[in-house]
Amino acid sequence: MAGMRMTWIAGGIVALALAGSVQAQSSVADLMKHEVNPAALAFWAAGNDAPEKETPRAATARWRAAADAVATLKAEGARMQAPPYAISPEWSRFAKLMAETAASAEPAIRARDTEAAFEAGGRLYESCNGCHKAYAPPRS
Repeated sequence: MAGMRMTWIAGGIVALALAGSVQAQSSVADLMKHEVNPAALAFWAAGNDAPEKETPRAATARWRAAADAVATLKAEGARMQAPPYAISPEWSRFAKLMAETAASAEPAIRARDTEAAFEAGGRLYESCNGCHKAYAPPRS
């Protein structure tokens, strides 16, 4: 009977671990969809040419969104380096690179330096793309 209990306990632990893994994967997808991707798009918008006929008010809003994106990418990069998100050293390296790249762009964003923001956007793209190649589920 004791052996049977140990089997049940071991099976339960495996089931909980798998459930946690599925939950973490779902949470990563939600994190990407609701936090990281919108922030990355706002970050990249700062380094792009201004939209045609952009008003000063719209330009201010675009740069403010980029500054908010820097804060989000730094925070989410840090969060992704810790459990339950940190799934491997390589994953953590990509997350750290995302956070560091965002942090390095803060002066450019504050100065509204499109060229420096564009360069930082390229580095951010490299960190995102590298991670996606390694970890993003294939699209169906």
